[in-house]
Amino acid sequence: METTNTIIIGASAAGLACAAQLEKRGISYKIIEKHSHVAHAWRNHYDRLHLHTHKHASDLPFVKFPKKTPKYPAKHKVVQYLENYCNTLGIRPSFNVKAAKIQKVDDTWVIHTNNGTIKSNNVIICTGNTNRPKKYTKTGLESFSGTILHSSEYKNGQVFKGKKVLVVGFGNSAGEIAMCLHEHGAKPTLSVRSPVNIIPRDILGIPVLQISI
Repeated sequence: METTNTIIIGASAAGLACAAQLEKRGISYKIIEKHSHVAHAWRNHYDRLHLHTHKHASDLPFVKFPKKTPKYPAKHKVVQYLENYCNTLGIRPSFNVKAAKIQKVDDTWVIHTNNGTIKSNNVIICTGNTNRPKKYTKTGLESFSGTILHSSEYKNGQVFKGKKVLVVGFGNSAGEIAMCLHEHGAKPTLSVRSPVNIIPRDILGIPVLQISI
């Protein structure tokens, strides 16, 4: 049975940032990832995905985005950054290792995985808030003859060229997916449940998030 001070479950931005802090402090840890690479969510979201916050507000500890990286990098640039982050700081996730059960035994956490059991004093769960999509359900939806997709299944708007598409939601992903549909010749409409505040991403070239901070 392997033992460590802290186990981190998930090797994307949050998990890697936690690993970096522990690495710098000389605290023993193990980071496991059920997929075969870091940043699985970033790799598998829609093609047009960009970082919605300025890169300088999104740097992880100790390593900044390269200077030549655009202010709002595309998803492949974010994946490159996270891969380089591991290499620069010597973070070595254990890939294809899935936590099946976590239990507290006396004062120790016991994590059962598909590759053995790990004992740890601390557990940090970094599986993300998009790990399990919440499907949209409404009465009558089953009779709709068109295509119904959750945003986690959307890749690009090519197959919707010339078609009317209703995008339900008004967050960052909904806005970017609507833009993607328009760029591919579709006719998107956004549905929003309640009034929202719309602000520009930048004012005179300055990120609005930076101004608010």
